[in-house]
Amino acid sequence: MILYTIIPYELIFGHREDIKSEYIELKMDNKHLLVERLPNGSFMVQRLYSTNPFDYLDKRYGPGSIINIH
Repeated sequence: MILYTIIPYELIFGHREDIKSEYIELKMDNKHLLVERLPNGSFMVQRLYSTNPFDYLDKRYGPGSIINIH
């Protein structure tokens, strides 16, 4: 989402600090991931950062996938 506006960011998204999340950036199998820590200790993939188009075909690292790290 891109907003083109003259309204200051703080007025639009002023209460963002109230939202608590456990986002962590990980590197697994040479892939950079943004994951969210779940209450049971596992992680849910939120985003994959890659310039290789084939990385996005790997279902193990798609958004919503659950990763267990031992």
